[in-house]
Amino acid sequence: MKFENNNKEVIKRITNRSLKTNKIRNIFAILAIILTTFMISSVFSIGISFIKNYKTMNLRIQGTTASVALGKPTETQINKIKDLNLATDIGYEISAGRVDLDSLTKNRTKIIIKNSSLDNFEKQSKPAISNIKGKYPTEESEVMASRRALEFLGKSDAKIGDKIEFPARIDGKVVNKAFILSGIYTTYDIVQDTGYLLVSEKFIKENGLSLEKDGNLLITLKESSKDAAPKILKKEVKLIGQQEFSFNYDITDSLSDTAIATAGVAIMIVLFIVLSGYLLIYNVLYIAVNKDINFYGLLKTIGTSPKQIKKIVKGQALRLSLMGIPIGLILGAIVSFGIVPMAMRILFSGAEAGAMPTDVSFSPFIFLAAALFSLLTVILSCRKPAKIAGNISEAEALRYTGANIKKKKERKTTNGGKLYKMAWYNIFREKKRAIIVFLSLFMGIITFLSVSTFLGSVKVENYINKYVKQDFTIQNIKAEKGKIDDIFIEKIKSIKGVNTVYGTKTSFLQLEMNDDVLLPAFNEMYKRLGQSQAQLKEFLESAKKNKSLFSSSIIGIDDNLIERIHKEAKEKFDIEAFKKGELILIESWSYGDNYKNIKGDLTIKNTKTGKEETYPVQIFKDNTEFLPPGLPASLGLPTIYMSTSALEKLDEATNNYILYIDGEEKYEPKINMELKRMSSERGLWFESKSEKTEEFNKSQIVMSVLGGGISIILILIGILNFINIMITGVNVRLKELAIMESIGMTKKQIKKMLTFEGLYYAGITTILILTVGMAVIYGVGTLTIKIADYAVFTVPAIEIISVIIVIFIVCLITPAILFTNSTKKSVTERIRGIE
Repeated sequence: MKFENNNKEVIKRITNRSLKTNKIRNIFAILAIILTTFMISSVFSIGISFIKNYKTMNLRIQGTTASVALGKPTETQINKIKDLNLATDIGYEISAGRVDLDSLTKNRTKIIIKNSSLDNFEKQSKPAISNIKGKYPTEESEVMASRRALEFLGKSDAKIGDKIEFPARIDGKVVNKAFILSGIYTTYDIVQDTGYLLVSEKFIKENGLSLEKDGNLLITLKESSKDAAPKILKKEVKLIGQQEFSFNYDITDSLSDTAIATAGVAIMIVLFIVLSGYLLIYNVLYIAVNKDINFYGLLKTIGTSPKQIKKIVKGQALRLSLMGIPIGLILGAIVSFGIVPMAMRILFSGAEAGAMPTDVSFSPFIFLAAALFSLLTVILSCRKPAKIAGNISEAEALRYTGANIKKKKERKTTNGGKLYKMAWYNIFREKKRAIIVFLSLFMGIITFLSVSTFLGSVKVENYINKYVKQDFTIQNIKAEKGKIDDIFIEKIKSIKGVNTVYGTKTSFLQLEMNDDVLLPAFNEMYKRLGQSQAQLKEFLESAKKNKSLFSSSIIGIDDNLIERIHKEAKEKFDIEAFKKGELILIESWSYGDNYKNIKGDLTIKNTKTGKEETYPVQIFKDNTEFLPPGLPASLGLPTIYMSTSALEKLDEATNNYILYIDGEEKYEPKINMELKRMSSERGLWFESKSEKTEEFNKSQIVMSVLGGGISIILILIGILNFINIMITGVNVRLKELAIMESIGMTKKQIKKMLTFEGLYYAGITTILILTVGMAVIYGVGTLTIKIADYAVFTVPAIEIISVIIVIFIVCLITPAILFTNSTKKSVTERIRGIE
């Protein structure tokens, strides 16, 4: 009968000394723990930082947290809206006028003067601006300026307390104003043609301005109210004259297909990391227990209980964790705080560069969770090795081989001695170990191939082919009059190296409702947005009373551009009829999959001049990306495309909208510099194919470094796991191999048998890659297309072939090398040494 001792100090001493005598094992275990902790902490930190910064960027571009606006509200309307309890915040802005300077008119820029309520500035505007210095104005003579406004005024160096003078148009009158600068801030409009000056409430009262006459009520809806709010507001709040609610929901608040797809990829990566980390730590500890099993058997003979032996094994693992986890967390923090800001600056170095913060969301919870997760992984990983060490008897410990071989029925065959069959039997006689090998190799490889698939699918060529076919694009975002005039276009044509300038014009004209062309578009759009037929019917009834609701964006396409579209388009149309104004096009997106069944004519009317024309319509699926986007219109109204000459017959006061410019490659830098300067002076949006390609290449490099780094680490983990398990397999079978050699099997035959084992490992892993792996790769490709609509699913064939070659080399060479190093002594010495 055994009596368990309770010598905790001795157990601690044995645990510590055992650690000191297994330095190589410790290094492997600590590395495994460091890698697991590092990957978990850095992936979560990078992911959460990116999500928060991306949300901030969208909010900054949007300009406010307000969801709804109502122009010129009455006191009664405001009180009613407050009583409905739909909002978290209600503020307002009052337009005070604008700065009246010739330089602003010449450069097609403007500076707006306005007043914000305290709730509007603090709760609705502040989250969308940054770099705030000073305070909001409270005195009539104080003003707070956006940095862009100061730039337009030639006061970029102005400081808080400086005096600023300018002529301002207030309530229709131009007066010279002098203000003291009380604050400065930064805005993030995509079209950088507007600056803002914020004045005090006292200034508004002094100049006879008011919310009801000159302002907008701004409402931030509760998340739970967003779906029902439009219907409730329209029903409960009585509108006056031309008043109407404008809805502008934050695009980051709702889960889109992109968000879901991105989350799916992130979860997949985290699962791969966790499983790979578990396998690595498990293998290292499993090998250590196998190697020391005789030692644990001897401990049992002197009275150590199974529970105490388990404590020794777990104690070693926990001590190794105390060394590995902090190092992993430090490395994760270094990557998060060092690489994340740099990566985000490169990824968003385009138009949104300033709007995208590079802040790292340091949350103690992330690192605490990573530490606990790694610790849990270690505890789970050492359970099985601890159980083996604790439950094995003294006699079994002396002859333990590490293989759990069940006795099978005797088989009489002449094939049993064939080396390739012996190798096959050796692999699967310890099924759990075989599964771990395959999982380790497969997980690391498939992560690498998944990253390669993602990067290959979103390569720069795919983006450029879909979105940036022309060398340069200049856009008058709001189609404002005079921003792009004939003089401006002629200057562009005169730039040396410019070959072609493709032009588009736009106008807002009224469509005549019909059931053949417009009703299917309304039905499709209302269906997509989950709106009911009753809501559509309500809109159509309103439109009968207010014809302006049928005003839509009409885009005029010049002959050069329509010829290029016709040449590159997969679907054809009568180009001559289009040029003559005998055909108009509508993009098929408004109609869904059944667009080819839509036929009919459409009447377009200029309500200012009374001119109207009826045109045959063709619904056209544009794959060229040359058809410009339309300006905002009523829900469901499609954008109409016609020839420029036909549009000018309807409306002589059209505005130039988008210019596509192609030039000679050797003059590209000079053209780029000149067009960028000209666009900036007029507050126009400018895009260059070369700059876009360079930006995208930078982002590709960052993604390759981050994604490739993680996947290569996982591949190394997989290979390390394989090598570790092969070491275990050879070590625990040394006696068996020595006995086989003693009865006539040569070392060459043993090496060949072990090589066959490696071949099977490589072969089965390859089959897994080409079957299950291809399914995973296809899934990643599908998710990638949802994340980026320009992506083209690309199978990483070169990477697959390269990885398979590497796996075969490692799997074929490793077993033989290990056996050679383990059998330097004679057969007799090896058998005695093992016993």
